[in-house]
Amino acid sequence: MQKKIKLLIFMFLIVTSLYGQNSAFTTSVSLVGMSMDYKEYDNSSTLIDSEKSDFMELGGVEIGLGYMVSKEMSAYTQVNMNFMMLTGSSTYKGSVLGSGDPYGTITSTTQNTIMDMELSYKRGYSLSKSLELNYGLGFGYRYWERSLSASQVETYTWYSLRPMIGVDYALNNRVNIALELEYQYGINPVMDESTYGEFTLGGADIIELSLPISYKYNEKLDMFFEYVYQKQTIEKSNVVSGYIEPDSIANNQYLKLGMRFKF
Repeated sequence: MQKKIKLLIFMFLIVTSLYGQNSAFTTSVSLVGMSMDYKEYDNSSTLIDSEKSDFMELGGVEIGLGYMVSKEMSAYTQVNMNFMMLTGSSTYKGSVLGSGDPYGTITSTTQNTIMDMELSYKRGYSLSKSLELNYGLGFGYRYWERSLSASQVETYTWYSLRPMIGVDYALNNRVNIALELEYQYGINPVMDESTYGEFTLGGADIIELSLPISYKYNEKLDMFFEYVYQKQTIEKSNVVSGYIEPDSIANNQYLKLGMRFKF
């Protein structure tokens, strides 16, 4: 994981070094709460097990670094790097692995660690004095460690290409509200299970809708609140030792509260 973080930082520095020194950097930090609603299904679409948490049970922090490559009268180009880390618990409902018992036979607590990294390129255009259209492309990495027990730990990892589009509306000189849509196409998704080893997943894609609201405190500081909805779809894996990782759908929500500094 440390190697992947260092690689993301290195890529960001390479991109920003290709441009001049007349552009501004921004950095951000926010507290994040996550509401998880994850469900696994068998081949007949019958619910096998689930994980649920509220915003207070699963949380952490997100940090970001941005570089304004160019800024014109009606357009701008920006490079951004973000890293999010969450930890906490969720409530598991399911059954003993391989027992054939119905859903809900067992209820327990799962410990989770979620990390998400992204490097993105964004281009924005002013459509009017208060309305902006932006689009871009990102490259990311996602990590989810799901510790159901001391003897059963499942770790999901994949890279992703992330095209995005959004609109930004200035309510006044201080308050902005935006709507952003992002699709994350999973590359090389795998799940490593502590007993049976690595499972190759059929796919791992995310559709993300976010609603950020920012308040300009002064020329150097913005404060922001953001609501994010994600629909995550994982397709079943290959067979390993007679077992598969089944299809799953997660409807997850995030609340973010933070500050953005310009320097």
